Amino acid sequence: MKKTIICSIPMKENVDPVLYTSDDKFLSVADKKVRYPICAFLENNMKPEDELKVLILVKKDRYGHYSRNTELFKQELAEANSEIGAAVEYTVIDTDFDEARSVHERLMGRIVDGLSTGSHIFADITYGPKDLPIVIFTALNFAEKFLECTVDNIVYGQASFVDGKAVDTKICDMVPLYCLGSITNTIRCTEPEKARSMLKSLLSL
Repeated sequence: MKKTIICSIPMKENVDPVLYTSDDKFLSVADKKVRYPICAFLENNMKPEDELKVLILVKKDRYGHYSRNTELFKQELAEANSEIGAAVEYTVIDTDFDEARSVHERLMGRIVDGLSTGSHIFADITYGPKDLPIVIFTALNFAEKFLECTVDNIVYGQASFVDGKAVDTKICDMVPLYCLGSITNTIRCTEPEKARSMLKSLLSL
């Protein structure tokens, strides 16, 4: 199967491996410590015949932590794939740590260029600045509409912190959040109160 993996890389100096669990029976994860939740997920969801195109999203921090974290992600995915043997191709999409519109537009364009037509998409939005999930969601919407892609999972590593250490870590699927935009796009109404009522009806389904 042709799969596109999107993973944002943290800019922080240290990312400790933790054990992620899942409350979602459809979101199976490996029983091992990882820095990147998508690696625990993929270890249980890759097959030897898969062709993985991995888009690594990098915001370049001034201290260069992104470079080391990128290599750690590649190592971790290689370990998850060591006994599976799926084909993996990496593309690093790096942009400046800047909230300028031009940076967002450039990132959006490069993500879309990296998406393979007809692929199944798996994204990890755990790390990175706040603009990344918005840009990723917009790119995924484009991929569904125009590239015949399927968004299978958008994983997020949820955690609480005690004395700087991650605890109660679990993996969540953010596809329902992504789909909220599609719900509002289905509403055709010119009356505000009626539109509110229609939205609540759709959300209750």
